[in-house]
Amino acid sequence: MARRRGSKRPSRDRGRDYYEGLPTDVQYKRTAHHRAAHRSIKGWIIRLGVLAVLGLLVWAFSDDVARYFRAHAYQTSEGFQEGAGHITEGRDRRAGVDWVEGE
Repeated sequence: MARRRGSKRPSRDRGRDYYEGLPTDVQYKRTAHHRAAHRSIKGWIIRLGVLAVLGLLVWAFSDDVARYFRAHAYQTSEGFQEGAGHITEGRDRRAGVDWVEGE
């Protein structure tokens, strides 16, 4: 929206809040800021701890985990190959590939 010509800007010398200058509000603001900063730091420490535990688990059990995934991949590929074999056999049977005329 366009600004009207006669309107005045709010004065900047008062500060952002009218009540900011009162001693109780300054103390509350300081306490709230301290709590928010503490909560943020605590969250980051928890995140770093979780990452450290995950890193330790990967380092300790990396061989077992890799062996599990290799075995699972091998079983999955065997299952796919078996399914592909059944599809090929069905296709050949329907096409009459091994049909012998004299029998």
